[in-house]
Amino acid sequence: MLAFRLLAVFALMMLLLWVRAPLVPVIFGSSCLLAILYRLGPAALLTAFGQTLTDPATIELEIVLVLIMSLEHLLGKHGYLERMLASLRRLLHNRRLLLAVLPALIGLMPSLGGALFSAPLVAQAAADTPLTPEEKSFVNYFYRHIWEYCLPLYPSLLITARVCGIPLAQLIRNTVPYALLVALLGIPVLRRIPVVKEHSSTGYFLLAREVLINVSPVLAVVLMVLLLQVKIWAAVGLVVAVLMLRHRYTPFQALRLCREALQVKTLLLVLGIMFFKQIILETKAVDGLAYLLETLAIPEFVVFGTFGFLVGLITGTVSYSMGIIFPLVVAAAGGQVEMALVVFVFVATFTGAMFTPMHLCLTLTVDFFKADLRKVLKMLILPETALLSVATALYVMFN
Repeated sequence: MLAFRLLAVFALMMLLLWVRAPLVPVIFGSSCLLAILYRLGPAALLTAFGQTLTDPATIELEIVLVLIMSLEHLLGKHGYLERMLASLRRLLHNRRLLLAVLPALIGLMPSLGGALFSAPLVAQAAADTPLTPEEKSFVNYFYRHIWEYCLPLYPSLLITARVCGIPLAQLIRNTVPYALLVALLGIPVLRRIPVVKEHSSTGYFLLAREVLINVSPVLAVVLMVLLLQVKIWAAVGLVVAVLMLRHRYTPFQALRLCREALQVKTLLLVLGIMFFKQIILETKAVDGLAYLLETLAIPEFVVFGTFGFLVGLITGTVSYSMGIIFPLVVAAAGGQVEMALVVFVFVATFTGAMFTPMHLCLTLTVDFFKADLRKVLKMLILPETALLSVATALYVMFN
């Protein structure tokens, strides 16, 4: 059956990722293998690659990622995050709230392995508390990823919206409740911290003003995208331009900053993801998959959720996982995917990526706190299972 060729490529992709093969060659290689198995000739393969390069969706996504990289580099270079965190520590008197907010604020910037930046802050804030190294690791890792459910700066949301052909703002409105749920699910660990009254000699207004000023670049992007329906590339580009003007960048300095911020591997990966999607469409590889799903006794959403969970578990990276699973989902659904299914698969894939030592943030956090990885993973079982259960229940209820 033709569907098994697609499943075989998918299985091979997961196997290669499991043995830690480089992701970019795996994506491009899988695309070429899929073309060979479905007898797509060299000329058609090159045409598909050309269509991927010239596709407005691909171009827009690459531009957005370059702008986000530049924004992150600007904020770090000019000390916005450092000043914001310093003011925040004096502003918040609740140690529990402070411990949750510190990694969450670092999470405003989608840095790979960014949990290592917040780990020292969490360690300092958790000093003289009864938290174990495993509990400190859990707080740093768990709250670091709240924003990936709803912040338009994250490639996982950008890729999902683009591949599924749905407005980014609409996707975020449907994933925001999961960010709030994550915040609540971490409370049992935070409650182990005794409430200590702390005081600051600086006024609340001045500290709040300092926090707001330094978080304003990120906040401006979020508000423009969600409230004003501004395109993400325009919102980030405007903020980057304003920051460069404020810090008096010359054209040469601006170009050098973009070059320093550029992560070529990420851009190639996104290109590979869009190429993979194009090959699936060109080969009509999922024509048989739809028939196969109909013959199985397992509900379609369970199949997609399981695939997504496994991809997340193997890659350990949310954005990469979304780029692998959603082209399959979209193609199997005939190009039109309902929002309920998109959100469910997103959460299932995210859960897999969170619950694996392949996730760089988890590995770095556990190493920093000298914690037992097995105990940290055990602590993640309950909240991640609860999250996935809620997503499943909501899909069943509203579908």
